Amino acid sequence: MVIESKIILASSSPRRVKLLKQIQIEPYEIIPHNINEKDYLDLKPTKMVKKLSYHKAMNIKKKVQNNKFVISADTAVARGNSIFEKTNDKNLVKEYLNQLSGKKHLVYGGICVIAPDGSISNRVVKTEVFFRRLFKNDFNNDDLINEGIGKAGGYAIQGYGASLVSKIKGSYFNVVGLSIFDVLLMLKGLGWTR
Repeated sequence: MVIESKIILASSSPRRVKLLKQIQIEPYEIIPHNINEKDYLDLKPTKMVKKLSYHKAMNIKKKVQNNKFVISADTAVARGNSIFEKTNDKNLVKEYLNQLSGKKHLVYGGICVIAPDGSISNRVVKTEVFFRRLFKNDFNNDDLINEGIGKAGGYAIQGYGASLVSKIKGSYFNVVGLSIFDVLLMLKGLGWTR
């Protein structure tokens, strides 16, 4: 049974909605933010996702009733100093996958929860993801490449991208788009009850 909640999700990501429903949270409303994410790209990944998730949540909190919780999130895929941001270019998806082939990269998930009374919980979840070595047929797999469009890192671990991952250390759900374990802890810490 899915419970209607006092929660507003500051995201249009269908993956985040699905993850919340997986833990029986049906957002009261889904409101996309209007923050320009490109303004934050010069920051280090940890700082970037923390600030972005905070500003996304604040952007929506100003627009809604005070009796609601607001949840926002941001995800960055990084290796060294390189951030693999979302792209609509298939060739860039292939380039991302080529750079990640056979290597470890990090997925940073910024989460911000704002309570009705204005209390804020803001944190970063880090997951290590290890890719197997990719082969020519991987780069010729249209399903894999098309799925990478619009995804941080150019892949979706919950889809065809699962075939690229040899192991992970940390939250799988963080890689999908939202660490539901952390969201629940943060909500409860701010006094949320079902």
